[in-house]
Amino acid sequence: MFIRFVVGGEDETHRLLTGLVTEARMLRDGGELAAYEIELLEATYDWLNERLPCPPFSTAGWSRDAVCWFKDTATDAIKQMRMLAVLLESHGLLVRMLRSENPGKVLYEDRFQVVVEEWKRL
Repeated sequence: MFIRFVVGGEDETHRLLTGLVTEARMLRDGGELAAYEIELLEATYDWLNERLPCPPFSTAGWSRDAVCWFKDTATDAIKQMRMLAVLLESHGLLVRMLRSENPGKVLYEDRFQVVVEEWKRL
């Protein structure tokens, strides 16, 4: 099973929804976060950067539609995403957790995550 956290409602297609890391960065860069929230966000980013391999988005030539999905065994990383979800929800954003056995064409894989070109339907 694969898991992806996104911002958006049930009536919005999954392929158009933004991930939590991007949404949190936009809040920070837009001056919407308090200092303690920025510290929490930066600590979460540091944790993810230290413990997860970084897929080669900038060099692989993937389409802009390529997205990361966590393997359900990446429990510590998923906990970090849940903390980001709480932060985003406190700013009025609707966070959803998507699940899929086969989210798309796999472009990259490591022991924690896959990068896929998502199918039109999950």
